Amino acid sequence: MDLIKKLQEDQSLNDFICPHCEDEGIIVKHTNEVDIEKILVIKVDDYYNSLHLKTPPPSIDCLIIQYCKETQYKVYLVELKNIKRITSINKKNIEDKFDTTLFDFMSDRFRDHFFDENINLKLQLILSAGKVMDSTIKTHRLDFLLGLKLFRFQGKLIGINGVPPHPLIHPC
Repeated sequence: MDLIKKLQEDQSLNDFICPHCEDEGIIVKHTNEVDIEKILVIKVDDYYNSLHLKTPPPSIDCLIIQYCKETQYKVYLVELKNIKRITSINKKNIEDKFDTTLFDFMSDRFRDHFFDENINLKLQLILSAGKVMDSTIKTHRLDFLLGLKLFRFQGKLIGINGVPPHPLIHPC
């Protein structure tokens, strides 16, 4: 759990580590088999907003790091959208959010943590979108994600996956 420990010890991230990934009434949950002690959630959007930049770059809601075994981690980049209509999602903005997180947050600002040759990261980019009201959820088809650009990170090509509200983290 070296990566999680290093991130927890990074003073510049302390205020942005939280117990759950939640935004706009949508929460990322986990199955009962997942050990929550082996998960770290960083609110990336809050981090960028705290920098007091004239125009903060678009960034995802949460970065979730899950310890799997020895040097293996699953890393979820999660954007949560509680929307009435799928047409209200700005596709360019979604791409920019993941771009900022992959190439500024992970590859530049916190490169020492995420580019350690001793760890193996398996990334998953997630857009969870739907209309969440009290006890009902209207899910949207996210087929438009197939037309978005693919990202190359650490030599791997990855795309954004669309999931209904309240996505689940499963055991590695």
